[in-house]
Amino acid sequence: MKRITSLLFCIIFLAAITAANAQDIHRTGGQARIYSMGNNPYIIDPEFIKLNPAWASDYYNFLWGDIGSNAGAAFGDNSNGQFAGLNVRINSRFTVGGLVTVNTANPFVSISTLDPYGLVQSINNAIGINRVVPLNNNFEALASFKYGPSTFGLGIAYAATQNEFDRVGQTAEIGDASQFGINAGLLSRLTGNITIDAGVSLIFPSTSYQPVAGNNTKLSQTILLLNARSFINVSRRLTFVPLIALQSASGSIDAGGSSGDLPSLFNFRIGVGANYKIDEFLLAGGVGIDFNSQKTPSIPNVSPQLTNSSVQFPVWNLGAEWIATKWLVARLGYMASTTNSTTETTYSTTQTNQNIVTSYAPGTVTLGIGLRFGGFSLDATVNSDVIRQGLNMIGGGGPTFAYVSTSYAF
Repeated sequence: MKRITSLLFCIIFLAAITAANAQDIHRTGGQARIYSMGNNPYIIDPEFIKLNPAWASDYYNFLWGDIGSNAGAAFGDNSNGQFAGLNVRINSRFTVGGLVTVNTANPFVSISTLDPYGLVQSINNAIGINRVVPLNNNFEALASFKYGPSTFGLGIAYAATQNEFDRVGQTAEIGDASQFGINAGLLSRLTGNITIDAGVSLIFPSTSYQPVAGNNTKLSQTILLLNARSFINVSRRLTFVPLIALQSASGSIDAGGSSGDLPSLFNFRIGVGANYKIDEFLLAGGVGIDFNSQKTPSIPNVSPQLTNSSVQFPVWNLGAEWIATKWLVARLGYMASTTNSTTETTYSTTQTNQNIVTSYAPGTVTLGIGLRFGGFSLDATVNSDVIRQGLNMIGGGGPTFAYVSTSYAF
């Protein structure tokens, strides 16, 4: 099967060199496309429905999802991530949809992401036994309403698990977890040249464990996400794309009859990018700066306060997309960053240790293809080892595609 897939890829690649026709790529895309174009936040893609449900109005009558990844092949993602979604237009103004997502990696945190900061693992570590089942099969309902030049969106998501042990003559031992998420978005075309894309999300994961005897253990968290982009048409070919994203998380833990705070997290990103489109070729990307902070509170007589912070600059996300034929799209991407990290250990008001490190994320080149057959689309991030292997890929044992998304516009 792998030999057939590799041979198919060779045929597709050779056909791309000689073909000359093209088509519009409206209502196609997904995670594989974003990955292939350098994990690009500066492009328009259905994946952003997860952050701003107002985008569902542009991706109406649209069945989409991820077939998933080969373990370890997609940027360190060791999962086989899959999800499925459907958007249906009720009338010219109103679109409804739904998503079913699983506990896998995502290009960004959203209400479709389950347990983003690992509360289930934290509680299982705290109680010393895996009694709480990880969250899975998250269901999200969404709707968008178009009014004049603006579209408003709303999404609600929920997932829960429970693990109960009933023993004769004893109190039940129960481990459970749940997550509720809600988001709202605005997509406003202020003028013929300016579009505003803004979304806000709240996520509330929680988990608890009730032993046969003793005190219960509970962990809960509140996650806030703010994302805003603007698409400013400078000319027929050039679009300027500034973006701002904010993410914060805080929570509490009740264990052993006492309570405390979970580590707090904060992330803020500013980016400046552009889309340059000429005929069937799109060049998109930009540069950003990320501020990250995580503060772990002190535990009296146990551990000091620990603060980890970092500044990533520059953060490059660059990508190119070429509609080679009416059925084939070729993609190329690049991403890289430089990070200055600071670790502070606070023992008292007068004693703080500090360590500053500069590190570089090596540049990563990504490749991808898109196949178009009528309303059906299949997008794939190519495993870069395939290119390095050369002709060996025809009979080699490595996976051809690292991540695959699919969609159908009807």
